[in-house]
Amino acid sequence: MTATLYAIPASHPCAAAERALQLKSIPYRRVELLPVMAKAVQRARFGGSTVPGLILDGEKVLGSRPIMRALERRAPEPPLLPAGADERKAVELAEEWGDEVLQPLGRRLIWAALKRHPSAVASYSEGARLPVPASVARLSAPGVALAAAYFSDATAANVRADLANLGFHLDRVERWIEQGALGGEHPNAADLQIASGLRLALTIGDVAPLIDGRPAGELARRWFPQYPGHTPAGTLPAAWLPGS
Repeated sequence: MTATLYAIPASHPCAAAERALQLKSIPYRRVELLPVMAKAVQRARFGGSTVPGLILDGEKVLGSRPIMRALERRAPEPPLLPAGADERKAVELAEEWGDEVLQPLGRRLIWAALKRHPSAVASYSEGARLPVPASVARLSAPGVALAAAYFSDATAANVRADLANLGFHLDRVERWIEQGALGGEHPNAADLQIASGLRLALTIGDVAPLIDGRPAGELARRWFPQYPGHTPAGTLPAAWLPGS
């Protein structure tokens, strides 16, 4: 079996897909793409502008959830979805929420932070083989962060709302943990989808204290103990943070 993963450094859906490949023990090659510019590359290669993209034995699959389904078909063990119908439904519901709600929220938070602190962009590509020299990546960071924040709809109003509602989102994650849909002995598709998004948020110094110390934060660090990047505290306006 041959696999090539097309990904953006530190992208949470890319991290979820890559972890699934590793869990399935599928050898793969990772091709790094640059934020914003990846849209045109992915559209030409996969017919859509998102990441991650996977070519698995010639089959093209776009998006973290479709990739996990493709991996599940090709390599059933270890399973990413429970065998029981009720358990599977609960995991798929959590996974869908992680994809459709938490994933864009994490994207808005990170690009809102990096737009205000573009010098931190380089830390998110540590260890990555970028398609451009590091010096070019550093010089382009402010423009990339500005464009990515625009495409992610990371407006001040949206990010303030995301931060105000973050506690409710964490409560939802922790209910799923209590119910057994998340946080089992082995990670499932929902674990990977949700934990990767929370782990990215933990790299933002202003956001990490809102998540750490909670079961949701423990879930993120359990399945993704290492994650590139750090944006220092004080980057986001204090008035945006809950309790300010």
